[in-house]
Amino acid sequence: MRFLTLSAVLCSALFTSSCGCGTGSVIIGGRDGGSGAGTGTTGGGTGGGTGGGTGSLVISPRDVVLDVVTGQPFPTQQFDATLDGQPVSPNWVVIPASVGSINALGHFTASGNGGRATLSAHLNGIVDSTSITVRVRIVQNGGTQTMDAGVGGVGGVGGEGEGGPVDPATLMVLQQAPTSDGATMLYPYDRTVWPKDLLPPLLQWTHLHDYDAVRITLECPGFSFDGSFAKTATPFRHHPIPGAAWRQASDLCAANDVTVRVVFAAQGQAYGPLTQTWTIASGSLRGVVYYNSYGTRLAKNYTGALGPDPAFGGATLAIRGSSTDPVLVAGGNGGESQCKVCHVVSSDGSTLLSQDGDNYSATASYALRNNNARTALTPGDGRFAWGGLSPDGTLLFSNSGPIAGAWTQPSQLFQLPSGTAVTATGIPNGLGAGTPAFSHDGKQLAFNWLSGPSADGRSLATLKFTAPSTFSDFANVYTPPMGQIALFPSFLPSGTGVVFEVETLSNGRYGETRSTCDSPGPCSSIGTRAELWWIDLVSRQVHRLDKANGLGHVPSGPESHNDDATLNYEPTVGPIASGGYAWVIFTSRRLYGNVATINPWWSDPRWHDISSTPTTKKLWVAAIDLNAAPGTDPSHPAFYLPAQELLAGNSRGYWSADPCKSDGNTCGGGDECCGGFCTMNQCTGTRTGCSQEFDRCTVDMDCCDPAALCIGGRCATFR
Repeated sequence: MRFLTLSAVLCSALFTSSCGCGTGSVIIGGRDGGSGAGTGTTGGGTGGGTGGGTGSLVISPRDVVLDVVTGQPFPTQQFDATLDGQPVSPNWVVIPASVGSINALGHFTASGNGGRATLSAHLNGIVDSTSITVRVRIVQNGGTQTMDAGVGGVGGVGGEGEGGPVDPATLMVLQQAPTSDGATMLYPYDRTVWPKDLLPPLLQWTHLHDYDAVRITLECPGFSFDGSFAKTATPFRHHPIPGAAWRQASDLCAANDVTVRVVFAAQGQAYGPLTQTWTIASGSLRGVVYYNSYGTRLAKNYTGALGPDPAFGGATLAIRGSSTDPVLVAGGNGGESQCKVCHVVSSDGSTLLSQDGDNYSATASYALRNNNARTALTPGDGRFAWGGLSPDGTLLFSNSGPIAGAWTQPSQLFQLPSGTAVTATGIPNGLGAGTPAFSHDGKQLAFNWLSGPSADGRSLATLKFTAPSTFSDFANVYTPPMGQIALFPSFLPSGTGVVFEVETLSNGRYGETRSTCDSPGPCSSIGTRAELWWIDLVSRQVHRLDKANGLGHVPSGPESHNDDATLNYEPTVGPIASGGYAWVIFTSRRLYGNVATINPWWSDPRWHDISSTPTTKKLWVAAIDLNAAPGTDPSHPAFYLPAQELLAGNSRGYWSADPCKSDGNTCGGGDECCGGFCTMNQCTGTRTGCSQEFDRCTVDMDCCDPAALCIGGRCATFR
């Protein structure tokens, strides 16, 4: 979740191709040099451009592809031009110039940044253009990085890190045509959409042989990586994509598909290939994820954990930037009063509410812009527990759902942090709203229609809201089949749709994700099962998010993992669209490849030892298409959120904007600024010209990029 620099934002706004913004050369890593000098290849482009003059100007060669190879000089290419068949000397232009330079004689030299550029020849008002693709090609034998092994696991994703170099004989085996031995890829999933700047994933596979080494290749129009690595453990079951290669792929393959190919060597034979296609979005994840961890080692306020250390804790943690580990936000060492797990967060990133572990009915507010300063809310009778926070954290619509510590009276509106009840109009008489949530613009509210006249306890309902205290237009927007419950709604950034959980099988307790395996006494495999759905609020058409749920691509496994596509809970959608997608985070108890494979209901460290065998209760993220047709599945296969604590049970992720910065502070986008704009990498409250991506907007025409839309009050690109 690193932030784009202003130069990257400007680049995205100006060029639809994968541009290599910046200056200087890309650092091309790897221990072994590739073979052969960079050479140009020509495609079948057609040409002959005309401008204000007459005649046919033609560039030759056309549609050139150049490879920048590890250890080799940057490649060059000679271009020529003819006018009506006669050689001429035009003015040459390369856009973007970061891809390479060309002199007056038509001699092009790649810069090493990679990407796709347009080469134009200009002569007396006549213009012809063709393409140049500079593909960065990394060849690597053995790991080159020492990977962090904090509470997030090695590299923030688990595993053992990068393997060492492969001997020449095994390297030759890996380069042979492989034979399938029936192995399959467990993680990631085919057709995953990745944001830019995420930590690299851990490739995980079934092992039918005791593999000695692996060859991993990545390929997109502007980049290729070919890495070979020795085994890191026996059996050899997983290996990360090296961080440097993944960062370059993230930059150079943005808005493009990436082909991933994995080949193994065992006893002189090549096996595979395992092949997938992924998409790299053109933007990074924005903001901060706040989640609760039960079993964290960052705070210790309970005892009785199984394993070498009986002390553990419950706390609310945050994942920021490209860190490999989470940070502590609410909670600390001590007794149960320091357990702070049940929480909600305002979407502007200003306010977090959490309940006290020794009295779940007591709630406190945390000022996320002021070093997480804590203020106890009064009265401590549960009225603030599990409520829906307005985007700026100043209002709370109370939850009536019977969740731990909750106040189950009819829902009311409260002012924060005073806790004063607000006299609101338009709330249906006796309405009990379960797990309520405001839209990111604060103009709508969605909830489980739990109680009140005509309530059925299972429907998804909405209200419109006009500040400071007027509700209207109550609507029952979706009723699931009998025996199922719609709850935990979260609005898309546009406010036109809602992602929500449909509980398909209950453990008998409202809104839980557990079974009795997560409590003392006899263990039952009957646990709450749920799926993610979405509704278009205009047409009121609903559709299950099959790809995000994992239907058809989540592998089955032992220990009650026979139906992992029904182990998805508590979705929240980030308030900021990025890279052409909305992003939803949710709790899942699915298998995480071959790293987290124990019984899905085992996550309480007091009843099951999760000190060395990770629980599968983790946070996952999926991309959601912004322009999806109602009644279709707009989701994409989910990925494991890096940097969450690997040996803990993690759930209820809330996505918010980063706590905003005042004018004059350094920024990477307007979403980081209280004033709404980021100009020359500084926060400001005044727009200069048009709005860049992530800057504040009112209408689409405010955005610099003509392809951008104003979504949720911020410019969002579609790439």
